[in-house]
Amino acid sequence: MVYVRVRGIYSTAVSKILRDEGFKLVEASEKIRERLGIEFDTSPCDVTVKDTENPDELLIVGFPKEAKSVVDSIVSKLVYVYKWEAKPELHSVYLGVVVEKHGDQCIVDIGEARGVLIPCKEGEGSRVIVGVKHPVLKPGENLVLTKNFRIVGKRVALIHGESKVSFSEHIREPEVKARLSAIAASKLMGSGVGVHFRSSSRYASVEEIANEINSLIEEYKSILSRVEGFREPLKIRDGEFLGIIGLTSLAKSKLDGIRRGVSFTIDYHHSLKSMGYSDLVNFAEDVLTPILNGRGENTGLGVLNYIYKSIRSADRVDIYHIKPTGEVLKLHPGRVLKAEFNISELLIILERHMRSPGVYDGLGIEKKAGDVDYMVVKTGSPYVVHNYYRGGNWLGTYININTPPEISTTIVKYHDLLIDIAITPPNEVKIIDAEELESLYQRGVVTKELYEYAVKAVREVVANPLDYVYNPARNQLKKDAGVPEPGQRGRVEDPVA
Repeated sequence: MVYVRVRGIYSTAVSKILRDEGFKLVEASEKIRERLGIEFDTSPCDVTVKDTENPDELLIVGFPKEAKSVVDSIVSKLVYVYKWEAKPELHSVYLGVVVEKHGDQCIVDIGEARGVLIPCKEGEGSRVIVGVKHPVLKPGENLVLTKNFRIVGKRVALIHGESKVSFSEHIREPEVKARLSAIAASKLMGSGVGVHFRSSSRYASVEEIANEINSLIEEYKSILSRVEGFREPLKIRDGEFLGIIGLTSLAKSKLDGIRRGVSFTIDYHHSLKSMGYSDLVNFAEDVLTPILNGRGENTGLGVLNYIYKSIRSADRVDIYHIKPTGEVLKLHPGRVLKAEFNISELLIILERHMRSPGVYDGLGIEKKAGDVDYMVVKTGSPYVVHNYYRGGNWLGTYININTPPEISTTIVKYHDLLIDIAITPPNEVKIIDAEELESLYQRGVVTKELYEYAVKAVREVVANPLDYVYNPARNQLKKDAGVPEPGQRGRVEDPVA
């Protein structure tokens, strides 16, 4: 049995997924217990699932085998997600060899990677036992090592070289801290080893804590003795799995449906909460629950109508472009030039004025201050379209392939799928960055379903590219907008050929 603790704005839906998959939920909130019909369980967790600072991500941390099974279960249900897995594991322990030294900084070879160790008094060629302090999770991150390595258990973690006691942020009660500190003092006084009490320790008995500390002390001593006979880099102990699941609008829609199975849930529930509208969502659901039959099905029309009426009068709309790495690019905001709403979709056209010179990525065209981008955003569509004009002259159109944009009263947000399409006068249509999408798919960052979704969108666009160009003079899309015909464009390469 795998024990999982779930926290954050996605907790109800994620908890339901995991319960249905046979996982045991521990330390569940009162609301979750009521919705799922489960009892309060204080068993120490094997895996924790929670939000990150980026509200479009789930962080999964725990013992490797158990955590990977949790990730697999969540991904199998949400499908349209990004996945990142840290390597090496957080808090894994290695015998490393110093291969470079620069002042008090060393580069240490741990076999499967090289990391930075600061401070470092050892010389080149020296052996050193290190723990992984910051693993590499996403591109551009550096592996950071520490000599204060941890031996992590279910309730406590021993810390080499730090003779202090620390507590999880969830342990706040003075009497609990005092009880745990007393146990630590009796077991570790004078050893030079510190201890960190994990959140689950507050529910444990004195005997359970003492037994785990004893067990970890024995393992700690074994680690120190085991490395004596080795000269080459060696992994000594597994650490914790650390992974992130990136939640696109399509995944959030699935979360809405899953949550609806146990609680009244309006359409766009998780999208709106991820954009900071938790209070509004809670208010709407509390008001509608006793009024409507069912659990919130078919409320999307009302939600979009509310957003439509609000966004028409917005002074500015903030635009968030989210890359597969989780990096959030905040584009220059736009003014609503046009908004249309029907039963199936909300369309807005934002007017954005360029403020500095440069080059339009993908188009290869000079950008000048004063140029205007007419940005077309449509819910339910796999693209956001940038139409660039200068003095009424069309410079080109850049079609960003992404999951359907999320729109609130003042925000447009979308998850980029890397592959894009550029259209330049008079007849050039190019597919951009197809290899980047392919690379992430092959590495398992992008799921098969998300990859196929992007490729399908590209094929639809290149079949009739001018249908996606906007002409501000006529305030229209499609070919009759007066944009030059493509003529004989030639063959546009298939993105997966």
